[in-house]
Amino acid sequence: MPDPNETLEGYVVDLICLRKYPADEYVERAKEHTKACALDGHCVESGFGLVSHDGRVALLDPPATPRVLDAVRASDREAGIRLRVTREQDGGEMQTATVEEITS
Repeated sequence: MPDPNETLEGYVVDLICLRKYPADEYVERAKEHTKACALDGHCVESGFGLVSHDGRVALLDPPATPRVLDAVRASDREAGIRLRVTREQDGGEMQTATVEEITS
């Protein structure tokens, strides 16, 4: 039986900003996305996604938001914050279990 859990990695971007970016610029823009923007009120309310190195976007569930905010606040980076998120299946839905910054 396959493992129902998954690990996602990518640059954190709030959904308001992500919607503004052309798809072919996701990676470049995500690398430049600032900590200050991610912590801005309307951006926080929109939720977050991760942009992988190859431009794929993974949308995070709303309960992930406080964990993402904790990781963003704790980061020493001012832009291009990379996160690793583990998600577990819960009642047929994927739920965020852990969020940590990728520092290497």
